[in-house]
Amino acid sequence: MRAISFKRLAFLILAILALQSSFTSCKKDDDNSTPSTPAPAAYPKTVTIEYNLVSESGVDTVSSIAYTNETAGTSSVTNIKLPYSKKLTRTVNRYDNVGFGFTTYGVGTLRVKILVDGKVVKEQAFSGTTVISGTVPYVFP
Repeated sequence: MRAISFKRLAFLILAILALQSSFTSCKKDDDNSTPSTPAPAAYPKTVTIEYNLVSESGVDTVSSIAYTNETAGTSSVTNIKLPYSKKLTRTVNRYDNVGFGFTTYGVGTLRVKILVDGKVVKEQAFSGTTVISGTVPYVFP
Protein backbone atom coordinates (compact mmCIF):
# COMPACT_ATOMS: atom_id res chain seq x y z
CA MET A 1 0.00 0.00 0.00
CA ARG A 2 1.39 3.40 -0.99
CA ALA A 3 1.61 6.19 1.60
CA ILE A 4 0.15 9.57 0.67
CA SER A 5 2.32 12.56 1.48
CA PHE A 6 0.98 15.29 3.72
CA LYS A 7 1.12 17.84 0.86
CA ARG A 8 -0.83 15.57 -1.46
CA LEU A 9 -3.45 14.85 1.24
CA ALA A 10 -3.83 18.56 2.00
CA PHE A 11 -4.24 19.28 -1.72
CA LEU A 12 -6.93 16.60 -2.07
CA ILE A 13 -8.84 17.93 0.93
CA LEU A 14 -8.68 21.49 -0.42
CA ALA A 15 -9.82 20.32 -3.85
CA ILE A 16 -12.79 18.50 -2.36
CA LEU A 17 -13.73 21.52 -0.27
CA ALA A 18 -13.46 23.80 -3.32
CA LEU A 19 -15.73 21.50 -5.34
CA GLN A 20 -18.20 21.27 -2.50
CA SER A 21 -18.37 25.04 -2.09
CA SER A 22 -18.91 25.49 -5.83
CA PHE A 23 -22.12 23.47 -5.55
CA THR A 24 -23.46 25.60 -2.72
CA SER A 25 -24.44 29.18 -3.11
CA CYS A 26 -25.32 31.94 -0.74
CA LYS A 27 -28.31 34.12 -1.26
CA LYS A 28 -30.18 36.68 0.69
CA ASP A 29 -33.20 35.39 2.57
CA ASP A 30 -36.44 36.51 1.00
CA ASP A 31 -39.40 36.48 3.34
CA ASN A 32 -41.80 36.36 0.36
CA SER A 33 -40.31 33.25 -1.20
CA THR A 34 -41.89 29.82 -0.89
CA PRO A 35 -39.77 26.90 0.25
CA SER A 36 -38.66 24.50 -2.48
CA THR A 37 -39.70 21.46 -0.47
CA PRO A 38 -43.12 21.28 1.09
CA ALA A 39 -43.44 21.03 4.84
CA PRO A 40 -44.32 17.57 6.13
CA ALA A 41 -48.00 16.93 6.71
CA ALA A 42 -49.30 17.65 10.17
CA TYR A 43 -49.64 14.66 12.45
CA PRO A 44 -51.66 13.06 13.86
CA LYS A 45 -53.96 12.73 10.87
CA THR A 46 -56.78 10.45 9.82
CA VAL A 47 -56.13 8.50 6.62
CA THR A 48 -57.82 5.82 4.55
CA ILE A 49 -55.59 2.78 4.08
CA GLU A 50 -56.34 0.18 1.44
CA TYR A 51 -54.61 -3.15 0.94
CA ASN A 52 -54.92 -4.91 -2.43
CA LEU A 53 -53.73 -8.39 -3.37
CA VAL A 54 -54.20 -9.66 -6.93
CA SER A 55 -52.99 -12.69 -8.85
CA GLU A 56 -50.98 -11.85 -11.96
CA SER A 57 -50.65 -15.54 -12.82
CA GLY A 58 -51.27 -18.94 -11.31
CA VAL A 59 -53.02 -19.12 -7.95
CA ASP A 60 -56.51 -17.73 -7.34
CA THR A 61 -56.76 -18.40 -3.59
CA VAL A 62 -54.49 -17.35 -0.71
CA SER A 63 -54.02 -19.50 2.38
CA SER A 64 -53.57 -16.65 4.87
CA ILE A 65 -53.39 -12.86 5.00
CA ALA A 66 -52.33 -10.62 7.89
CA TYR A 67 -52.50 -6.83 7.93
CA THR A 68 -52.27 -3.84 10.25
CA ASN A 69 -55.82 -2.90 11.25
CA GLU A 70 -57.66 0.23 12.45
CA THR A 71 -56.24 0.01 15.98
CA ALA A 72 -52.63 -0.64 14.84
CA GLY A 73 -53.09 -4.28 15.80
CA THR A 74 -52.92 -7.23 13.44
CA SER A 75 -55.92 -8.85 11.78
CA SER A 76 -55.83 -12.04 9.76
CA VAL A 77 -58.06 -13.97 7.38
CA THR A 78 -57.68 -17.41 5.82
CA ASN A 79 -58.62 -19.16 2.57
CA ILE A 80 -59.31 -15.99 0.58
CA LYS A 81 -60.40 -15.85 -3.07
CA LEU A 82 -58.48 -13.31 -5.15
CA PRO A 83 -58.59 -10.44 -5.82
CA TYR A 84 -58.64 -9.29 -2.20
CA SER A 85 -59.13 -5.73 -0.97
CA LYS A 86 -59.44 -4.30 2.53
CA LYS A 87 -60.12 -0.61 3.20
CA LEU A 88 -59.95 0.96 6.65
CA THR A 89 -59.67 4.36 8.31
CA ARG A 90 -57.06 5.04 10.97
CA THR A 91 -55.45 7.97 12.76
CA VAL A 92 -51.67 7.83 12.34
CA ASN A 93 -48.65 9.69 13.62
CA ARG A 94 -45.41 10.38 11.82
CA TYR A 95 -43.30 7.18 11.58
CA ASP A 96 -46.26 4.91 12.35
CA ASN A 97 -46.20 1.86 10.13
CA VAL A 98 -48.62 -0.52 8.49
CA GLY A 99 -47.98 -3.83 6.84
CA PHE A 100 -49.57 -6.51 4.73
CA GLY A 101 -48.41 -10.10 4.45
CA PHE A 102 -49.66 -13.31 2.87
CA THR A 103 -48.77 -16.95 2.30
CA THR A 104 -50.11 -19.46 -0.19
CA TYR A 105 -49.10 -22.63 -1.97
CA GLY A 106 -48.79 -23.00 -5.72
CA VAL A 107 -47.09 -21.58 -8.76
CA GLY A 108 -47.60 -17.97 -9.78
CA THR A 109 -47.13 -14.29 -9.13
CA LEU A 110 -49.09 -12.14 -6.69
CA ARG A 111 -48.99 -8.33 -6.43
CA VAL A 112 -49.56 -6.33 -3.25
CA LYS A 113 -50.47 -2.64 -3.22
CA ILE A 114 -50.84 -0.37 -0.21
CA LEU A 115 -52.78 2.83 -0.87
CA VAL A 116 -53.09 5.80 1.47
CA ASP A 117 -55.89 8.25 0.70
CA GLY A 118 -56.25 6.67 -2.75
CA LYS A 119 -52.56 6.96 -3.74
CA VAL A 120 -50.30 3.93 -4.14
CA VAL A 121 -47.51 4.31 -1.57
CA LYS A 122 -46.04 0.82 -1.80
CA GLU A 123 -46.28 -1.93 -4.42
CA GLN A 124 -44.46 -5.22 -4.79
CA ALA A 125 -44.82 -8.49 -6.70
CA PHE A 126 -43.95 -11.92 -5.29
CA SER A 127 -43.45 -15.13 -7.29
CA GLY A 128 -42.94 -18.74 -6.38
CA THR A 129 -43.03 -22.29 -7.65
CA THR A 130 -44.16 -24.05 -4.48
CA VAL A 131 -44.81 -21.45 -1.78
CA ILE A 132 -45.53 -17.80 -2.47
CA SER A 133 -45.28 -15.43 0.45
CA GLY A 134 -44.53 -11.78 0.97
CA THR A 135 -44.64 -8.90 3.37
CA VAL A 136 -44.96 -5.25 2.40
CA PRO A 137 -44.38 -2.57 5.07
CA TYR A 138 -45.07 1.16 4.82
CA VAL A 139 -43.87 3.89 7.22
CA PHE A 140 -45.65 7.24 7.32
CA PRO A 141 -43.10 9.98 6.52
